[in-house]
Amino acid sequence: MAGKKKKKRMGAYASSRPSAGSISRPALKIGDQSHESKDIISKPQEVEDVQSFALSQPPIMGDEDCFEDCIGSESDIECFLDDDMDLLPSGWGKDDKSNEDHERAQIAAKAKLKKAKILASVTRIEAAYGNRTATILDHKVDLPQTLVEVTKSFEVMMDKEKSFSKAPCEPVENAVNENDEMIHTTTNNDGSFIGTESRSYDFTQADIKSNSQALVAIKCNACIRKSTKLEMEPNTRLVEKFARQERDLKSAKTQAGSLRAEIEVLNQKHRLEMQKQSSQLSEAHQKEIDAIKSNLKKTEAALQKSSTDLRNVRDKNSLVRTERRELDSKLVAMNEDVARLTEHVSKLEIQKKQALDSTESSVKSLNESIQDFKTSEFRLGVKQRENAMLQNQVTGLIDQNRRIRQQQARSATTSTRLQQLERKYDSLKDDYYTLEDKHSELVEDAARYRCERERYRDDAEYYRKKRDNVRNELRSIEQKLSSTTTTYTNLLQNSKRVRQDYQKLKKTHDLGKPLVKIGVDIRLRFLDQARETVLNISRDKADVALRNNGNIAAHRGNAAADAALFKGGFIPEEFEDAEEVFTALYQCESSQYSK
Repeated sequence: MAGKKKKKRMGAYASSRPSAGSISRPALKIGDQSHESKDIISKPQEVEDVQSFALSQPPIMGDEDCFEDCIGSESDIECFLDDDMDLLPSGWGKDDKSNEDHERAQIAAKAKLKKAKILASVTRIEAAYGNRTATILDHKVDLPQTLVEVTKSFEVMMDKEKSFSKAPCEPVENAVNENDEMIHTTTNNDGSFIGTESRSYDFTQADIKSNSQALVAIKCNACIRKSTKLEMEPNTRLVEKFARQERDLKSAKTQAGSLRAEIEVLNQKHRLEMQKQSSQLSEAHQKEIDAIKSNLKKTEAALQKSSTDLRNVRDKNSLVRTERRELDSKLVAMNEDVARLTEHVSKLEIQKKQALDSTESSVKSLNESIQDFKTSEFRLGVKQRENAMLQNQVTGLIDQNRRIRQQQARSATTSTRLQQLERKYDSLKDDYYTLEDKHSELVEDAARYRCERERYRDDAEYYRKKRDNVRNELRSIEQKLSSTTTTYTNLLQNSKRVRQDYQKLKKTHDLGKPLVKIGVDIRLRFLDQARETVLNISRDKADVALRNNGNIAAHRGNAAADAALFKGGFIPEEFEDAEEVFTALYQCESSQYSK
């Protein structure tokens, strides 16, 4: 299994990072490849322009091996397709259970069709390259054979010129340095287009490696030139052979330049296709990663919300408990106040009864005094009338006395009568004075009775107001007591409801905790795999630990999480044997399982 994964990974790297001198199959589409041979035939002017640009380049010895590299990349095609299948999301197709098999069959058919298209395109490329090599052979240009002859002649000349082996070292090195600079300039010119890509450094390194054989040939050419210059004796045959070899080398350079230009065009197309596919894959992977991040953020937000809700509920519960304790203390104090007020009310009732009794007695006495006053007034009126009558009688008597005195003067015979009248006058005068004293006493008694009546009225009004105030206080105390009892009952109901909400939230939290733990391990494993595939980052020990945790969470038993599935109602109705599987695995029923 590890070997297969490693092979897939190597294939994915090979497909995602093509060499400069090779053509990878997955990058070419059928539409582009079907027109490729037509473009080469129908556009000779563009090919000639590219060849004229490539004539200034040094020959590349590894260009003939590009087709072999292209043919040898068939395993990379399979790995590329496998990696395309691996990059699908792990939970893909599992939402709709009825269409799951159908969608998987469609994916497999698409993969087979893609592989068939790529194989067809490869056969067309092989045919096109066969035609090109045939035309090149018709022109009798064989680049490797020419370079082999050059190297053989160089070895023969080196055997002859052993005496001059030390002298041409510096010129050869200078020539090699010049050719190296030329190679670097060509690679820089070729890399100007590649520099716009994301993997320009890898492509230039691959170009330098593919041009290593050309550098050897150039070094041989420089050594041949310097050795011929230092040769003292003229050798016409050697000069002709060297000129022929130089002509062959120039023709090989031109052919290699044309081939290199054509391969560069194909490489550019390949790079564009690879860039397009990589951008599509990166967009798809970015969308999947964004979806995963959003889901992770949602789960984290839900967890944070549940934790904050639980924390708030705990805070509210603590506040409710403190408020309940305060209310209990207030209720105790209020009960004491109510008891004290009831005692005070009972005392007030007693005082009220006493006041009512006293007011009734005072009213009775006041009524009696009023009655006495009325009788005394009546008597006073009678006495006043009698006094008036007596005054009238006195005045009459005075008049009569005056007349009698007048008559006394007239007659002395009436003296006895006058004495009788005087005695009668004195008795009436004494009665008048006694009646006047009694009248003054009755007036004083009436005034005193009026004052007492006003005082009793004021006392009665005071006690009436006091009784009304006590009644109002009793009503307010009853209202406060009823409001406090209703508040206390509401607080008890709120405390009970908060306690129930807390129990529900605690049950939900305990139910989702093992499921969240398993989901976190599985999603971390997926993100680690996606990082290795998308970002081409090799795993380390920490990543291995993440993957091991994800594998354990996904493929090993977890009684708490499975029991949470049953308790949370996450088991579908189609899975009827879930309870039997649980009892067979954990030797107990899901409802009886406890941590």
